[in-house]
Amino acid sequence: MAYLEGQLRGNEVGTGGEHTGYLLEVEVDMSAVQNTQEIVGEQVAVTGEVEIVDYPERGKVLIFRATSAAAIEEGEEVEIEEVE
Repeated sequence: MAYLEGQLRGNEVGTGGEHTGYLLEVEVDMSAVQNTQEIVGEQVAVTGEVEIVDYPERGKVLIFRATSAAAIEEGEEVEIEEVE
């Protein structure tokens, strides 16, 4: 079982109604990704691992540690390489 914390947003609509209607945003650690500044603000495909980090001031935070990321265009399939 997973435990998540964050601000739950409702009334989200996906293409063709393919969405639960709710969204929980997740913080992403992009330190292992080379081209981060080039893809900020873009629609991206990201691979990595989910982890809970215990920060001294913020407490426990769910973090997605990205190992690779690529900007994608709508309708485009992207192959992203894993960082070793």
